[in-house]
Amino acid sequence: MFSLREALQYPCLSRARVVAGAAGLGQVVRRVHVVDIPDANYAWGQGGLLLTAGYGLKDSPERQAAFIPTLVKRGLVGLVLSVGWYFSETPAAICAAAEAHGFPVIEVPPEVEFIAITEQLHAALVNHQFALKERSAGIHRHLTQQVLQGSSLAAVTTTLAQLLQRSVLIESPACDVLAAAQAGPADQDYLQAVETRRTPSGRAQRLRRRGLYADLRQKPRAMRLSPAPDLGWTMERIVAPILVAGEVHGYLWVVAGDRPLTDLDDLVADQAATVTALVMMRELAVRDAQQTLRGDFLSQLLSGREPDSALHEQARALNYRCDQPHQVIVILSPPENGAAAAQLAVRLDQRLHDISSNSLVVLREHAVALLVEAKANSTGQAIAAQLLADLRYPHLPLSIGVGQVHAEDRSLRRSYEEAQEAAEIGLRLGPPARLTCFWELGLLDWLYRLSPAVLAGSPYLAMVEALAEHDRRANGGLVRTLEAYLDAGGALAQAAERLTVHRNTILYRLSRIEAIIALDLDNVEQRLNLHVALKAYHLKR
Repeated sequence: MFSLREALQYPCLSRARVVAGAAGLGQVVRRVHVVDIPDANYAWGQGGLLLTAGYGLKDSPERQAAFIPTLVKRGLVGLVLSVGWYFSETPAAICAAAEAHGFPVIEVPPEVEFIAITEQLHAALVNHQFALKERSAGIHRHLTQQVLQGSSLAAVTTTLAQLLQRSVLIESPACDVLAAAQAGPADQDYLQAVETRRTPSGRAQRLRRRGLYADLRQKPRAMRLSPAPDLGWTMERIVAPILVAGEVHGYLWVVAGDRPLTDLDDLVADQAATVTALVMMRELAVRDAQQTLRGDFLSQLLSGREPDSALHEQARALNYRCDQPHQVIVILSPPENGAAAAQLAVRLDQRLHDISSNSLVVLREHAVALLVEAKANSTGQAIAAQLLADLRYPHLPLSIGVGQVHAEDRSLRRSYEEAQEAAEIGLRLGPPARLTCFWELGLLDWLYRLSPAVLAGSPYLAMVEALAEHDRRANGGLVRTLEAYLDAGGALAQAAERLTVHRNTILYRLSRIEAIIALDLDNVEQRLNLHVALKAYHLKR
């Protein structure tokens, strides 16, 4: 591809003259059209340069005024008008609209043949496409060779940044920066992510609300994004999903820097995402082998069988001391985030090494189990609190459950089941990410274990379900409001703060709730029963 400014340097346009819209000469030409009747129903295509003598416009000032806006709407980038046939010069209405839209209008005299222009420009487009594919294929071969030589994710990222001369960043689905390499200037969002090893906290949440991650899952290919000052993006960037076995294992970002992105960047970003997936697959295979050994070891522990010599040998290899009491921590992520759970296990391995050297991280489906040496419940609780602060992801609600220390139970079965239950309860009550200790569950433990038949007989649960049904029909938030009010102990100001609404809004919603379920919220006993039913409603789901 080439810009209109570059096209004007070709011999076929040596006698051309820009009469309006010069601000748009940087637009990229992707195709050339010759049309005698410019307002005909025609599939123009993005990036088109229109060549015409203006036959269909000569007798209609209205068409002339609407012509340029129509071309802009259809994605064209410029107009070459042959004067001397139907117009002695470009009509004033066309010039005015072209200036307003920054849409270049180029005059050529009648002796300049359109066939000469189209032949030269088409040849230039074909040559450019060939050169583009040759260069992208060369970059792809270079990156693939690195993978075959066993290069790491960091090495591949550095090579890509050097080849494109743009800053590159790879992040996990949970917003951790897995690798980054800067080449040329970068904006604040990129620099902050590299410094903290995580993408800025609010950015992923806003991108999720705008549907970016859903779009990338639905159409897994590179996507170009415009600058977005509210996200800290002052530069263009490209994002491409990294797919391993059909699951998104991360995102590759290319930041424009001090020059506009090109078609080469789009093409290479897609190819680089594929190469990165190969690196991740290799690393995943190694991690899977390690986790298979750990998973087998944990399964034997949980079986309750008396440890034999083989189990003791495995324990020594894993730096696990069977003669010490342990506590189990379980971290759950939503079922659709299996890839995030695998990457979470890797990060936990690194993080726990700093916190507690005598610990073991085991990946179990969509959960991660941590076996931590502990003599008191407070040990696991403190570690879990540190992890919660470190792993709080904007768009991935995690739930951390902590089991108790049972010194007499070397199989860890009781502590594991407690941690699993606490994490499951936390996930059902969430979001946001939360820490739940089994010994603090109290009533929630009883509710979790109640049979559906017992719950079905609760009139207060029926009231909550009626509110939820009202919310679904009216797209309301009465259940959320009621829960915030009851969790705050009936304190209106605190409930309003939690929901970020005015106190009067809470009062209005509470009156609506009382009308719908026919219950007096001033009655302490009824309020208590309703509060318990709300928790049961979440656990039942």
